[in-house]
Amino acid sequence: MIFLTSTLHELGEIDLDVDAEFGTSEAPNDFEFATSLRGLEEPGAFYIPGTEIGGLIDYDKTKSDQDVITFKGFLWRGLLAKNIIMPPTGSDYMIVSGEANSVISSLLNNVMGNLFTVSSEDSGLTISNYQFPLYINLLDGIEGMLEEYGYRLKITAQKIASNTPIQILVEATEATIVSGTYNEDNGIPLTYEVNRMGINHLICGGSGELQNREIVHLYINDQGEISQTQYYFGLDERQEFFDYPNAESTQDLIDYGTERLKELASYKKLSIKAPEEQPLEIGDIVRGLFPDGSVIQSPVVSKIYKISNGLLHTECKVKGEE
Repeated sequence: MIFLTSTLHELGEIDLDVDAEFGTSEAPNDFEFATSLRGLEEPGAFYIPGTEIGGLIDYDKTKSDQDVITFKGFLWRGLLAKNIIMPPTGSDYMIVSGEANSVISSLLNNVMGNLFTVSSEDSGLTISNYQFPLYINLLDGIEGMLEEYGYRLKITAQKIASNTPIQILVEATEATIVSGTYNEDNGIPLTYEVNRMGINHLICGGSGELQNREIVHLYINDQGEISQTQYYFGLDERQEFFDYPNAESTQDLIDYGTERLKELASYKKLSIKAPEEQPLEIGDIVRGLFPDGSVIQSPVVSKIYKISNGLLHTECKVKGEE
């Protein structure tokens, strides 16, 4: 790793243990490391060339009886999560169209003093009238937009020339799809979990007492669709009662009951432990085929990156994995 000044000029290379986790905004997107080295100019940032591991140092801790400094901060990806996409003046929503890198460039213009450089290359992706959710952060907004088209956000920090700040390059790139089938050795361990123990009939109790209490029955089908039409019967039916006496209306009871049924319903889940020789990146897609022929796919949402005693360890997590 290389220490940087607050203006992102290189200070020097140092061999230290690093612990970082990055991904969507649900991931910490931060780093931590400690050093006993003294005599260096106080670093303002760090990076590992050719990777997206790096960020601004916003925290340091020292103890009077220990010759150790602990540094923490947000990774580059984490800094994106700390900025909000605002609707243009006079508009209700931010809506964008155009080549993907050009769109990203317009979104990052003047963000954090133009910390990020967006690739001028044509990504091969054209965005058409994409509407961002209101007040979403830049990281989730850009990743959500790209995911809809099968692309992902790539971040790479690198030195371009001597005596100049490093460049933090951001670009849209096509996501890699990793496929596997049940009990087939494709070099990537896939775990398939099928839970049929969930609730498929939720009896929702709203306001009122005894026989005058409002009751709404909600059902879920084999496609995960929720309605007031029963789908499972007999041996397949599983019921539970949802007590919500503070419901302000029938629709309020249905809305909260729907969310509760989603939490209680049966599910299929795919998880992966990617071997280091076949690394995956945030936004890549893991797709698996179940024995019944159904297909589950989930994006990689988190990546743990550790350097300990000179050895690198990485671990990926897909959406929905504990």
